[in-house]
Amino acid sequence: MLTGLLCLAVFFVMALAMYGRRISALLALPLMAIAIALIGGVEGKVIVKDVLSGGAVKLHNAYTATMFGAMLAELVNKHGMARSLVRFVAEFAGDNPYLLGIFLTMVTALLFSTLGGLGAVIMVGTIILPVMLSLGIPALCAAGLFLFGISLGGMFNLTNWQLYTDVLKIDQPTIISFVVPFSLILGLVILLFLLIELKKKGNLPYFLAGLLCLSALYLPLSSYNPVSSANASASATEAGANIYNYALYFVMSLILYAIYRAFSKKESMPAISLLTPVIPLVFVLFLHWDIIPSFMMGITYGVLTTWKKDSVNILTRAIIDGTANVIPAVLLMMGIGMLITAVMDKGVSEAIAPLIKAVVPSTPLMYILGFTMLAPFALYRGPLSLWGMGSGLVTLVVNLTTLSAQSVMSMLMSVGQVQGVCDPTNTQNIWIATYLGVDTQVILKKTLPYAMLAALLGLSLAVWKGFVH
Repeated sequence: MLTGLLCLAVFFVMALAMYGRRISALLALPLMAIAIALIGGVEGKVIVKDVLSGGAVKLHNAYTATMFGAMLAELVNKHGMARSLVRFVAEFAGDNPYLLGIFLTMVTALLFSTLGGLGAVIMVGTIILPVMLSLGIPALCAAGLFLFGISLGGMFNLTNWQLYTDVLKIDQPTIISFVVPFSLILGLVILLFLLIELKKKGNLPYFLAGLLCLSALYLPLSSYNPVSSANASASATEAGANIYNYALYFVMSLILYAIYRAFSKKESMPAISLLTPVIPLVFVLFLHWDIIPSFMMGITYGVLTTWKKDSVNILTRAIIDGTANVIPAVLLMMGIGMLITAVMDKGVSEAIAPLIKAVVPSTPLMYILGFTMLAPFALYRGPLSLWGMGSGLVTLVVNLTTLSAQSVMSMLMSVGQVQGVCDPTNTQNIWIATYLGVDTQVILKKTLPYAMLAALLGLSLAVWKGFVH
């Protein structure tokens, strides 16, 4: 028991240090891994070989996918696709603040299903936020909408899926079965947030119309079964419909289009190139490709549909700059891998097991109520954050309690809205607050009730889907 308490003490000391900005998560996670391993009595040789060396590459699939996603994001950035898409939607939405806010949030979500990192936040934010402010949307409301849009897009960001796959050993169909209906729930929260914060009764019809659209989408999307769809695709393949041949034909048609652009000396960006961010999602959701080749297909599509004389140089710079932009995330994942390896050591896990069993709720009702109340512990890289201390605990929760991997994934995604939208230590929150001239703590207070509502509804969805017994 004493060993377990000391391990938890290390967690909370590091949390306080990160909260006080005394240390970054990049340093805190490896230090936690070493300290916990030493407290748990792990031999020095094992710490060096397994915790540090083996742990650093434990999540290699996740950070390789992150690099490919960053290459695609940088390509989208360099070609100005995000900027064009935002301006098109702003013109389409007109001058109604409610409609504009919803449409720009949808565009933000679409972009951040591919984009990531502070650079992308700055790129999109400097376009979207002034447009919102110009039509009378208050600064705090604009900040909340932008953060909710980033979080909604992050739910469909394939690099995040890879992290869940590596840590919890969950397949893509299981992730999709929760993400799709939960995204509609988060859409409801966003509609409610804008209705309340704009404080205009005239927006009620727009809210109801949005609610009707979400309701119409709910049944077909929630009944979408990736497993049966994949089986159907497999049967179709056996019958002669080879999807990989179709993909080859698709690429060949893109090459022909690029040749046409080259001979015509076209420099403008065609409208079809704006589909670049969603191409990887299409290949994963509907064609059941793996994440990395789906990103590669997205890069191929983006390059060939915008082909011009310097496209090779632009692609090369996108590969280099994109990879450089996610080095902090890669280092963070290395630290996460070290921490997971440390807490999974037999001596450490046995010491922490009684504490986890005593705290983690397992019945459906307590799962909803307990994790809703505990949701603020996702803030400041806390024990319910997969990108912080929680990375070392989630595997133990699956192994030592009656909760399934699906229920833990659903919990992390649900309470993750609190961390993704509200956390004052997020770089995007800091930049947005500085850009709008507000305080990060004020953004936290404004968005927390809505993020908590999203967490409550997400946890309820997990129970309704039968993830918790």
